[in-house]
Amino acid sequence: MKRTASMRAYPPGSLKKRLWKQRWLFVMLIPGIIWFLVFKYATYAGLALSFTNYGFRKTVSFVGLRNFQRLFKSMSFWNAFRNTLLISLYNIVFYFPFPILIALLINELRSVHTKRLVQFLIYIPYFFSWVVVGSIFVNLLSPSSGIVNQIMRSLGMESIYFMSDVRWFRKVLIAAYIWKQMGYGAVIYVATLSTVDPQLYEAAEIDGCGRFKQVIYVTLPTIRPTIMTMLLLNLSHVLMIFDQIMVMYNASVYSVSDVLQTYAYREGILTGNLGFGTAVSLFVGIISLLLVLGTNWVSKHFLEDPIL
Repeated sequence: MKRTASMRAYPPGSLKKRLWKQRWLFVMLIPGIIWFLVFKYATYAGLALSFTNYGFRKTVSFVGLRNFQRLFKSMSFWNAFRNTLLISLYNIVFYFPFPILIALLINELRSVHTKRLVQFLIYIPYFFSWVVVGSIFVNLLSPSSGIVNQIMRSLGMESIYFMSDVRWFRKVLIAAYIWKQMGYGAVIYVATLSTVDPQLYEAAEIDGCGRFKQVIYVTLPTIRPTIMTMLLLNLSHVLMIFDQIMVMYNASVYSVSDVLQTYAYREGILTGNLGFGTAVSLFVGIISLLLVLGTNWVSKHFLEDPIL
């Protein structure tokens, strides 16, 4: 058999030959790569604004660390920082077990069609934007026409202004977050559970383990890497909450709902102090990076399950 020119140029199994055979896949990657370069990496150049007084003014000058000094002296900043940590902590504590529990329950279903139907129903809210989710909760919790308050009035209770009451607003945020995100996490865990070797369950059953003990000693240890990965992803976004708060909060609940991202938005965009707003965003980015690295260090040294 004659060797073609391409085979002579690229010996069988060579890297260049494999790359050439998959050249159209790399062409398809180009738009995504360009998007990341423009919107994820090129924007880092704008971080230099955090060291200037850039904003709605005629002249721009270098101010050094003045924006950060103002940042750490601002009571509004520390209130936003506290709210960010509390809301994120509540979201992780109350949300994180739900997808695991739902996935374990789905895994116990025998009917494939029932499994698919349940996954579909709980996964739908994930595709809703926060604008839609916010509108749903505003209508459900409306003090005049909301079904929740209607039920409360029918039971002889007074209406509650959930969206404007500082005692209830964080609870509403957590409930909305769980409802929207739960399906996404559950689907990931269900997919992971499908990879568990059935022979492990058979061996556990022979050893006398019931369904509960099989979950404890087989299922959970098997999906532990996925659990840690999901925890890492959640921790990496601890300070990044914005869309949900921006859509659902109002001036009456600023004291319990204003977070770092909304604070940066108000200071940078609404008041025109873009340099100070960029300084807040830079602070958020640095702390988020430290959280990710710290989580991986703990995972590596204490759980013997490095993620990065």
